[in-house]
Amino acid sequence: MPKFAIGQKWTSQAEPELGIGQVIKMDFRTVTLLFPIAGEQRIYNSKGEPPLKRYFLKIGERASSIKGFSFFIEYITEEDGVLYYNSKDKRISEAVLNFRQQSDDPSVGILDKLIAKNFASNFDFALRERAAKLRGIWKSSMARGLLRPRLRLLPHQLYLSFRAIRGISLPRLMLSDEVGLGKTIESGLIWNALQTEGRIKRTLLIVPEQLKNQWLIELGKRFNHWFTSIDEDYILEHKKYNPDLQNVFLLHDTVICSLEFLLANRYTSSAALEAPWDLLIIDEAHRLIKTSQGANAEYNLAEQLSQKIPGLLLLSGTPIQLAPEAYFYRLKLLDSARFQNWEEFEKNQDNYKKVAKDLSKISLDSGEELLWDDLQKNIPKNSLIRSWLPIKADLSLTAAEWIRRVIDALGTGSSVFRNTRKSVKGFPKRILKTYPLTEGLEPWLLSFVDEHKTEKILLICSYSKTVEALLALFEENTAVAFKEEESSLERDKAAAAWMQPDGPNILLSSEIGSEGRNFQSAKHLVLFDLPEDSSLLEQRIGRLDRIGQGAEIHIHVPFIKKSKTEMLFLWYHEALGIFEHSLMGGGEMYAKFESELKSYLENPAKKYNKFVKEFLPRGKKEMLLLNEKAEEGRDRLLEFNSQNKKISDALLAEAQKMDSNNEVLPFAFDMLERLDIDVQKGIYPDSFVLKGAPEQPEHATLLGIENERLSENGEISESDGCSITLVTSRENALNYENIEFFHWEHPIMQRLLDKALAEDFGNAACVVCNSVPGDRVFVQYNFILEFSVNAHWGVSNLIGEHFLSVVLDSEGNLQNDILEKIENAELKNSKAADIPNSVFDYFTSGGFEKAKISLEEVAKQISEETEKTAISTLESELHRMEETYTLLRDFELGKLVDKKKKDIIACKKSMQNPKLRLDSARILCAI
Repeated sequence: MPKFAIGQKWTSQAEPELGIGQVIKMDFRTVTLLFPIAGEQRIYNSKGEPPLKRYFLKIGERASSIKGFSFFIEYITEEDGVLYYNSKDKRISEAVLNFRQQSDDPSVGILDKLIAKNFASNFDFALRERAAKLRGIWKSSMARGLLRPRLRLLPHQLYLSFRAIRGISLPRLMLSDEVGLGKTIESGLIWNALQTEGRIKRTLLIVPEQLKNQWLIELGKRFNHWFTSIDEDYILEHKKYNPDLQNVFLLHDTVICSLEFLLANRYTSSAALEAPWDLLIIDEAHRLIKTSQGANAEYNLAEQLSQKIPGLLLLSGTPIQLAPEAYFYRLKLLDSARFQNWEEFEKNQDNYKKVAKDLSKISLDSGEELLWDDLQKNIPKNSLIRSWLPIKADLSLTAAEWIRRVIDALGTGSSVFRNTRKSVKGFPKRILKTYPLTEGLEPWLLSFVDEHKTEKILLICSYSKTVEALLALFEENTAVAFKEEESSLERDKAAAAWMQPDGPNILLSSEIGSEGRNFQSAKHLVLFDLPEDSSLLEQRIGRLDRIGQGAEIHIHVPFIKKSKTEMLFLWYHEALGIFEHSLMGGGEMYAKFESELKSYLENPAKKYNKFVKEFLPRGKKEMLLLNEKAEEGRDRLLEFNSQNKKISDALLAEAQKMDSNNEVLPFAFDMLERLDIDVQKGIYPDSFVLKGAPEQPEHATLLGIENERLSENGEISESDGCSITLVTSRENALNYENIEFFHWEHPIMQRLLDKALAEDFGNAACVVCNSVPGDRVFVQYNFILEFSVNAHWGVSNLIGEHFLSVVLDSEGNLQNDILEKIENAELKNSKAADIPNSVFDYFTSGGFEKAKISLEEVAKQISEETEKTAISTLESELHRMEETYTLLRDFELGKLVDKKKKDIIACKKSMQNPKLRLDSARILCAI
């Protein structure tokens, strides 16, 4: 197990293209390395054997400082794990070495192995070859970073995430989709993609207290990552064991806490402000309120955080027209340079509305390609934007992209994404069925379940005690409980059993079932009681009302006449219209009518008639006004800008292609077998169980077994076991949330790739093959063509890396046709005893150089094609920024334009200087 220290230099054996890395952070189980040349960070498990190699210079080599001076090393010392290079009059710590020191050439070690006849098995060689090919596919995929989540792949979410991570700066955006369209998922996708590309490390997530558990579950289940929840209990617990602890926010890289907790005392808010963060996510951002009259505490805290943190995502489904001034100040949190003055913003909005009217004749949501002729014919001659139209069709720009640039310049399109149910298709129709009763909700339920005994039913109520009482009514195996008192694993098992075709008929859930679960196997939702908060009711309905659910869902509401439940039903149905349509403006209605509604609900018997005659009509009238206001101000241009069918279709196709790749699982299973991990078929569809040896800690590390399960000596007890169940299909991963979703980006898959590509694994082999001529010896060189790419350019997955092979015979002739012959041939390990040393001398010198030269042309072609794709993407983003800058003359945007130009120059330079790295070599002979 390596010993790490801050300042040490290391290189990644699995990703040598990252260059030299430096240890910048350590905790009790992980170590974080910064790779400045690539502009990326990596986190490794320090308790196992991470795929890292210590980087050091030798006596006689030149040491260069980041300050510019250099000298030849005469002797080396070590202090607290950090190396110091010395000459007679100079001394330099490895921590301040120039990161562009010449690093070890991995090809030297591989060629040395050939000379020494130090061969790995062909099985290991083949595993390495397969890993290199798979990693090249993944790194070059435009869907990289979007594959990890346990999600149904939806085009609008894929496009939004793709757009968000393409900028040169970390995104600062408002995700303003209507309720039910997945703002939580979208923010998770953006966070995950930025993490995958190494652009962020530390994230602070702030949510309302009542939604914290839902967020934790959603991120844990969907993204296989559990944020650390920090609250008063957490702080008190840590103070017991760490009385000198100053700032708990420094202990973890991904933290979730409530807005109420941060505002409760100065310590917590100050501690959060002092800690460094890369990304801030704030849910229910409409609670951040500022107007010309002043700001609330929530806004002030968000403003302080947003000024320190480079990335910012605000989540709010409240459209601009319901509170325009407060909306403006939220935009100011995102971009204070762009949104400086409320009066100016109002004026710009008036111009924007005129432009929107000018474009109203153009069909933007038909799905058909927009043409330049459409713009020329339909934009009025006196329109503000008529003069902006190119005199003739701009072949470098589509008409749709031109409109997007207009929206960026005049509207909020560069800062806000908003999708609505009218612009996103695929939701089921809500069908409401009511059951007014005089008594006996329980007999009604038994009768209802009996009538639908061939269908799956989901029942949600407020309390666990209600679930327990209802469960006692049913025969065994007819119903199953899902409640707070059970562990997450127990709830997962209950849900999985219910979803089986021969499983229980009805799942009886307390309120916890409304928190982010996927219950789409049911078409019937029984609301056994109703919550007082409309957003909570919308959450309940949202468990079934999801894209891809089918044509319709049935919502069943039983209630006792003239009861509190009936009054709530009437409020939700007649005033808010929530049962048959997604709710718009629920927060505004709740704020306005909350106290009055509660006073009616306190005494249903006395106040029922007045509630029906006076209160409901007022509520209905107010809701109608809100809906009219919302529809009148509906920003169809913003909705158009929030989607792009061409790009989202391409993303969806790529993600589906990656999902269906038939090489991932066979490689994983073979690699697991090689590492002595037992693979067994699971009891669930498309599932398998991985079992490690309890006495081998490295198995626990590979499988991601929590460190808490390790004993003091690093071993796992037999009783705990060392196993994990995984499911391999996205569809079944959605059905069985108690099982982790195994895919390209699952931590186990990434660890397997790292191990297969480690420096000491399978990179030199020698085999006997009857498919090659017997009069010569052959060598297969496997190269990786890679580019030095800065992650902050936002195009790393468009560049990726490329696997290239060359076969050469001992007479110096290229024999690449041999590759096809050996693909399915029987290959046996050989010690090469009869092969003359002169052959190895040639293969490791002149032959090796000839192989590299033979790839120059194909490397150049790949480089040119890759450069064209990457530069085209960067220039498209540049042109969009320049267009906006030309119209707005914004100083901060001008600086970003200059930075983008420099990035393009640097990217071009990188594309023109690719590195062809030898990854492995295999001797082929017929004897």
